[in-house]
Amino acid sequence: MQDRKQVYNKIFAAISSLATVFVLTEIVLQSFFGKSICLTEGCKLTAQYARFGDISVLLIGLLTFFTLAALTVLGRFYHVEGAERLINLVLIVALTGEGFFMGYLAFRIHTLCVFCVIVFGFMVVLGLLRLLAGERDVIAGFATLAAVFGMFYLVLPVGVAVSLPENERLILFYSKDCIHCAEIKKELEESKIIVKHLEVNGYAAFLKSMGIEHVPTLYVNDKYQKAFFTGKEAIRRYLITCSASAKNAEKSKQKTKNKIKSSPQKADDAGLMIDIFKQQNLIPQNGQPAPEEGMCREDEICK
Repeated sequence: MQDRKQVYNKIFAAISSLATVFVLTEIVLQSFFGKSICLTEGCKLTAQYARFGDISVLLIGLLTFFTLAALTVLGRFYHVEGAERLINLVLIVALTGEGFFMGYLAFRIHTLCVFCVIVFGFMVVLGLLRLLAGERDVIAGFATLAAVFGMFYLVLPVGVAVSLPENERLILFYSKDCIHCAEIKKELEESKIIVKHLEVNGYAAFLKSMGIEHVPTLYVNDKYQKAFFTGKEAIRRYLITCSASAKNAEKSKQKTKNKIKSSPQKADDAGLMIDIFKQQNLIPQNGQPAPEEGMCREDEICK
């Protein structure tokens, strides 16, 4: 039993050290290179709502993982009294915090933050390792994680409990008093692009919770990609890029069919997808404000 516990402690130290390096890498990328491990819209939205900036949350994560790794080393090699109890306490607090982050992603911004999910995975694995090592106190951490996550489901923020059409791929939020909205609606109609139109009045609180205060705003509701594009120029760039990618994919698909007519393999439709987060000038980078031209504030008459 003691030997098995020592093995779990070694794995715990290795994973907590790996998690420390992972978070530190993200801090270095953001601080010195203006880049991020995570390129999904959920990461950008989560960072936007951090009171003291994304770095403050990252520093908390870094400190947490480093503390867990350091306490494990102190307890294992230096036999520091109380190290085991401190590890359990830090894990319980960390798992409780992860319940908040996961609830926020699932029920507040309704999108995926890959970096947050990876950190969550690290925390869950560390908690399970402590349980396997016989530390039953960590059960309290999983219990509080479930409780906080459940409360996010039961109590939604005021004004954010809205229902968007789930089966619509493109949703355009517009205002009747916005000339740019009228222009983009006309262009979409002429291009025969199927878009669900929603007047912004009933969704203003929801959009503001996403950090959006202007129209027109196009919501892309793909299975694996969800993003907002605000302003007619941003919407045009997205549609042009999608159109070009679809045409290139169709040409490539046709060439493949011509070359391998007898192949039993089914053609791959994935080529029609576009990674909007890798397109230059399509989405503003972190910290850059959206351009004001080609859009109106939700509550103003803009003609």
